[in-house]
Amino acid sequence: MLIKTQGIVLHSFKYGESGIIARILTREMGLQSFLVHGVRKAKAKNKANLFQPLTLVDLVAYYKQSNNSLLNIKEIQCLHHFTTIGTDIRKTTIALFLGEVLLNAFTRQEMHEQVFSFIHQAVVHLDEREKNLGAFHISFLLQLSRFLGFSPNQNYSEIHCFFNLMEGVYQKENDHPAYCLNKETSYYFSQLSSISIDSNIDFSIPSHLRKDLLQKTIDYYKLHIEGFKEVSSHHVLEEVFVS
Repeated sequence: MLIKTQGIVLHSFKYGESGIIARILTREMGLQSFLVHGVRKAKAKNKANLFQPLTLVDLVAYYKQSNNSLLNIKEIQCLHHFTTIGTDIRKTTIALFLGEVLLNAFTRQEMHEQVFSFIHQAVVHLDEREKNLGAFHISFLLQLSRFLGFSPNQNYSEIHCFFNLMEGVYQKENDHPAYCLNKETSYYFSQLSSISIDSNIDFSIPSHLRKDLLQKTIDYYKLHIEGFKEVSSHHVLEEVFVS
């Protein structure tokens, strides 16, 4: 049957001489794999730039309710034309990273309206955002975690100032170095967990903490999502936001 839905492109790769397989997070069907023929031809109706990470699309597809099946796209068009993602290297790199993390986080073919809307709105905000980009992807992942069921407990205080990645709470002592963040990292972790993704608050992370905060956020996802794979694109992020 035909189904019309909105989607967020997470990843795509070449298939055959001119096709691609695109992994798209859809509003109604969750994460799906789509086979798109002829997209890499010069006169292709569907251009390859439609399948860059985090591209927002409207699509009509032939849907089969079976696991691990490739779906065919009948029609697809851009839902939101980016003005800066794709031209700003910082935003392009963030999109690549978030696409990889989301691909790891959503492995089942199901989706809740609130989760999809949150991600959709965050992508639009990333495109429109003009400052504090160095903290965006970390803040996004920490806020996404509440939809995934492992949001950090908001109990940070001067006394409870060490965040335990395994337990998801702030505690009095750093009694488990493998899972507990230090005081400084815990403070920024708590701040980024509580700031809305579309907030205009002027908040930035000291450059010496960015790498550690990013890695600890990835570790947090690994601990709480079964089968979460190693993320590779964060190394590119570290290079882009090195200063």
